Amino acid sequence: MDKTATPPQTTLGPFSVPGADVTPWEDTELALRRIHKFQLCTVRRDGRPHVTPLLAIWAFGAMWFTTGAEEQKAKNLAANQHCVLTAGTETLTGTDYVIEGTATLVTDQSTREAAADAFEESYGWQITRKEGTWHHLSKAVRSGDAQLYRVQPTKAFAFTTTSRSAETRYTWT
Repeated sequence: MDKTATPPQTTLGPFSVPGADVTPWEDTELALRRIHKFQLCTVRRDGRPHVTPLLAIWAFGAMWFTTGAEEQKAKNLAANQHCVLTAGTETLTGTDYVIEGTATLVTDQSTREAAADAFEESYGWQITRKEGTWHHLSKAVRSGDAQLYRVQPTKAFAFTTTSRSAETRYTWT
């Protein structure tokens, strides 16, 4: 697994106020590493959208999440790998994030091991100690009992709402 990633091209989007500054990719990447709960949007075979909250991490230049083989998001991704992950604030100010990309089911054992380690590093006791809500997650990732997806980003956004609101766009080529 390539643990290095090429940084994206960063531009200020058209929904920014005059004089707004771009959010540096490094700031967005740090935020993505700290956020624990995301919303995943996929598309059903009949074209209807499906959105669900889930645990996800930013690691190794991509977003990662897990699901069960029979869950709706897994069925959707089997037919259409394009998806969007979002996270944001609960207030009218702050920064919201959108990551668009292609989800790939990960079966390689060494990659699964590295991703499980990254989940443990990100979530700590919640998935490693018996009393944690997701305490079997790492074990399920390592054993293959949970489907592990890697979302290769193609485009991302940081929508910052302040007195100098900005839409920062990140694109990978």
